[in-house]
Amino acid sequence: MSVLARYWQGLSPALRDYYRASVLPSLLFLALAFAHEWLARQPAASPALRLAAALAPAVAMAWLFTCYLRFLRDCDELERGIELKALAWAAGITLQGLMTVLFLLDAGLLAWPEKRLAAAMGLLLLASYALVRGGLHRRYA
Repeated sequence: MSVLARYWQGLSPALRDYYRASVLPSLLFLALAFAHEWLARQPAASPALRLAAALAPAVAMAWLFTCYLRFLRDCDELERGIELKALAWAAGITLQGLMTVLFLLDAGLLAWPEKRLAAAMGLLLLASYALVRGGLHRRYA
């Protein structure tokens, strides 16, 4: 049996369902994000079209978040606890990172543009969630 097949078999039914349900919204998000990037560079695009292209990925992300909430509803108590602890830790780590960066910006010790700051905070949130979740799964497995 391949590593991927063993990994899939080791997942809880709720997590397998979540992975299946999140494929379409994830692909839609990627397609809409690329469409937004392309449309943002088109000088002839109307402001209404640019607005729609800017907001459309958020709708796909909301759909993905709905899938995640269903997963939290369907998983067992231990898995739900792990997920909620990982979310809480990730939020705290990201808030701490944001406060640190804001104070460094205010002191003139860091000169990041807004897009880089937003990207760094998003990356910090995702990375801290993944690391904490992985650590909690190892601890409770």
